[in-house]
Amino acid sequence: MKRRRSIITFLLFALSFSSLTVVQAGENAGKPGLRVGVFDSRAVAVAYGRSPAVAEQFKKLRADFEQARAANDSARMKELEQQGQWRQVRLHQQAFSTVGVNAMLSTVAGELGGVAQRANVSLLVSKWETPFVAEGVEIVDVTEPLVMLFHPDEQTLKIIEQMKSTAPVPYDELSLDPNL
Repeated sequence: MKRRRSIITFLLFALSFSSLTVVQAGENAGKPGLRVGVFDSRAVAVAYGRSPAVAEQFKKLRADFEQARAANDSARMKELEQQGQWRQVRLHQQAFSTVGVNAMLSTVAGELGGVAQRANVSLLVSKWETPFVAEGVEIVDVTEPLVMLFHPDEQTLKIIEQMKSTAPVPYDELSLDPNL
């Protein structure tokens, strides 16, 4: 939550600065404006959700469930089953709607600066979290380089490509029932 507030505060500061740059265009003519890297969070969610790391997490969850079953620990089995169901619900929310993916990106945090540097941007933000962009702010799509951090296979890349022509499902239309 603190991190999100920090990002929002920085973005508001940056946009305010950008607005000043536009107002003072005569004085600053020829100077570069703010460049913001935006990404489709759904694509990041699909790449992350289909990554070997997540497959390993679900494999471990399943192994823990089987261990609880062998021990006849029904309380632990129920807990693990619910964990799996709710992880899947969250992944679906992120892959089909505009739910944030900061936790996913934190798994590759050490590489985000490199993506930003190669794109020559000062900030990375989900394109669904930019309801207003001031004149003079340059938007740079960094979806592909972020997706590639999760080493997607060809099938994942095809799914992501198909997503480009599909609007996200409004959050309030998503099912929260883990059994669907």
